[in-house]
Amino acid sequence: MATIGDQLAVPEAGWKRYDNTYPSIAYNGTWAKRTGYAGSYELTDTYTSTAGDTATFDFVGTKIRIISFFWNNFTADAKITIDGVAHTFSERSASNTSQVIVFEKMGLSEGKHRVELKLYSGTDYLGIDSIDIDDTGSIEFPIGVQLTAPAQGWKRYDDGDPSIKYLGTFVRESNQSFYGGASNYATSADFKIKFNFIGTRIRIIGNMYQNKFPNVPITIDGVTETFSQYGDLKFQALQYEKIGLENKMHTVEITVPSYAGRIGFDPNNVNVKNIQIDAVDIDANGRILHPDEVVDVKDLTVGKRIRLNYLAPAGAFGTISIGKEMSGFLPNASGTSANGDGYFIMYGTNHKGDKLLMADRNIQIISWDALNTAGIASGSGLSIKSLHTIPGLSGYSSAVCNVSASTEYDTASYQAWKAFDGSETTYWTSTAATERTEEMLKIEYSTPTIITSYDLYAIYSPKKWVFEASNDGTSWDILHNGNEVSSWHGLKKTFSFNNDKAYTQYRIRVSERFVWNGHYYVGFYTAQLFTSSDIEITLRLPTGGVNASDKDNEWDKYITDDQIWNNVNHGSWTSTTDQSNSKTRVIRGYNGLTNWTSGSTDLTTPGRGFRPVLLIESINNRFLVQDGSDVKTYTSSGWETVGTTPPTDDMFLNKGMLDLSACAPYLKDLKDTSNLKILVSKPKKEPTVAHLTGVPVPRIVKMKNDTSFLGVAKINSLTLSGTEKGVLRVAISTDSGTTWEAKQKNGSWTTVDVTNPIDFKVKAMTIDDFNGISEWDEKIGQARNLRCAFYFEQSSSTDETCLDSLTMNVDLLDSWDMSMPGVDYKYGYNRNTNLRVLLLSDGDYKINVGTGGSNGSTITEVDGGTF
Repeated sequence: MATIGDQLAVPEAGWKRYDNTYPSIAYNGTWAKRTGYAGSYELTDTYTSTAGDTATFDFVGTKIRIISFFWNNFTADAKITIDGVAHTFSERSASNTSQVIVFEKMGLSEGKHRVELKLYSGTDYLGIDSIDIDDTGSIEFPIGVQLTAPAQGWKRYDDGDPSIKYLGTFVRESNQSFYGGASNYATSADFKIKFNFIGTRIRIIGNMYQNKFPNVPITIDGVTETFSQYGDLKFQALQYEKIGLENKMHTVEITVPSYAGRIGFDPNNVNVKNIQIDAVDIDANGRILHPDEVVDVKDLTVGKRIRLNYLAPAGAFGTISIGKEMSGFLPNASGTSANGDGYFIMYGTNHKGDKLLMADRNIQIISWDALNTAGIASGSGLSIKSLHTIPGLSGYSSAVCNVSASTEYDTASYQAWKAFDGSETTYWTSTAATERTEEMLKIEYSTPTIITSYDLYAIYSPKKWVFEASNDGTSWDILHNGNEVSSWHGLKKTFSFNNDKAYTQYRIRVSERFVWNGHYYVGFYTAQLFTSSDIEITLRLPTGGVNASDKDNEWDKYITDDQIWNNVNHGSWTSTTDQSNSKTRVIRGYNGLTNWTSGSTDLTTPGRGFRPVLLIESINNRFLVQDGSDVKTYTSSGWETVGTTPPTDDMFLNKGMLDLSACAPYLKDLKDTSNLKILVSKPKKEPTVAHLTGVPVPRIVKMKNDTSFLGVAKINSLTLSGTEKGVLRVAISTDSGTTWEAKQKNGSWTTVDVTNPIDFKVKAMTIDDFNGISEWDEKIGQARNLRCAFYFEQSSSTDETCLDSLTMNVDLLDSWDMSMPGVDYKYGYNRNTNLRVLLLSDGDYKINVGTGGSNGSTITEVDGGTF
């Protein structure tokens, strides 16, 4: 271990170094800053010869070293004060040496310490080159200092980050002096800022001004303190800091203090006050979470959200990851390629208990055809088996992982990280070598990760390689052997294997290469590592309504707030076909959140975006019903009480229902119907086999539109055909669905309540009854409209009840058109009184015969003979 007087060019293990130029060091007096000196750390140092000059800073840690010079004209009596306790040290030496440990203090208490260095004599110099402290510590900034970037060991979130939730009313003010160019300020007394974060420390960065409050309340984990935003104008000022928190999830809420005046902004009146947060800094390895955000799908409930990351090349469906913060958020106005985060927000469940979530934004501009090719646009959607683990990189390092290669063709265009940037046009390439020169591409994760497959899109393909994993970088386990018999330049391949162990390091170690144009390279457009999803998930498109009046769809039910769903008038594809044009698909949200339109499936603009629905299958969920204090299940014999609250795992395992739809019609039979609770559990024990055969509840289907008979002179018959293994009943409406009727056996007509299944079944007609109606013209009257409703019921699981067709036998109203000679008919005169006509087209003809010719003859007969 180094000690005082030793030269130390780099910090030792367990220490980290701050240069003398670090902005949190406050120099007071006439200090000189030197740059370009080769002996100094990072080529910079600071010195003074003026008595009374000081350098002050705070640091968090338990130890500190001052790195400076041993020089013949530097002070032999330097003073340093730590938390009010003075110490002395010397920088004087006949042997001039740079980067020397001139002072060291160990064994300080955990926490923040105030340090001041001071020159007392004005004849010698006091110099500072760098400062070493604990590798887990940090040099801190004083409250009020301008902090335009996060300090070392911290990372920054803009106040506009979607992880931060705003309540009340506010205005987003644009100004290049703000972090990110904009900042929100309050315009109502109920304004609040809420977020959660994982970490041990937090800083609030805000705007100082006379129209701000000196006592802004901030509540962390239920404990409230205040901070000031009042003062002379200063952008990006450090206004609040809290350190030493437990490394866990913390809740944060910032509110407007009690104030009798007006909240908002008036450039001519500083008594109109507001609060304005510009950014939030936390630990570099920490994370801010939205107040409604969860990190495990098991914790999802309606209104909660979970992070997603989406990577896609231009014009094609990509890959997805769920639950981790991997990069910045995708823009609200998405692009044709994608590389960023978003949220899936849970909006409900289906009858099986599967969780339904929708993306909080369009994640890509893409054609419906491309989504359909990928399987996303189908009704059932695309099952997702693997989740990617590497975000789109813009350099060698990210919060998720670091990447490297043993060689690079050059470090300007073909770097190792180009294989992980999400683009299929840029790439990493090794240097040219021999056929059997070893080459490695390495990925090192920040946390242990289980990998079960990987994709390679080769520009220069390897022939033989191994995919290896390690937790120490020394001992490597082979997970997969690659051996291709022919070159696959320009092709993408997926390689899968069994693995249930988490590793921090993975590498592709190439032992043999294919030749390309006389050279041996290894290179990839893209490389991606995947982990198997431990849940069954499916991606599909939302439903959007067959026409503008159809509100029974996911978009109209759940997409109701522009701020939550980040709609920027860019339409989102749905799975729904336009009722008026089967070749188009419905687009929602284009030029307005509730707007309905449709478009050709092959186009991407304007406003054709991909906003996926995520279905998370409920694996082995079981259901019970709480009726008062009783816990019940439904069987073929009716309701059965299995115990009293609270329910146990054994109740769910032995008596739990796998599907709620079978019991739904009988919930009305329970005793406490106004306070029923559906109980859901995933038991720890799993049965060997479970089989369930069910009969669907009755269904009522109504035609949405009328069938018009305005062009019909007479209805001869209407005939329904279908298969009736079960119960099929029919009711009709002649007033567009306002009133529904059925003809009875005695010939009378009676009103049917089609919203009541029992009334419908008892009063409505069979197919034979419907087909026997003869007085259709009288029944439909002058409106000449008819609409049908149908009741379907299965008596057993083997029943098949269906309706195939409605056949109409009618006489149409006629109209007469002028026929064309030579096209529809030919004519000639057999004699002066005989007209002969040859008909060339099918149909009914009228012949108007005039009287009186120039010779006084009159046509007395018309025939169809030959000419």
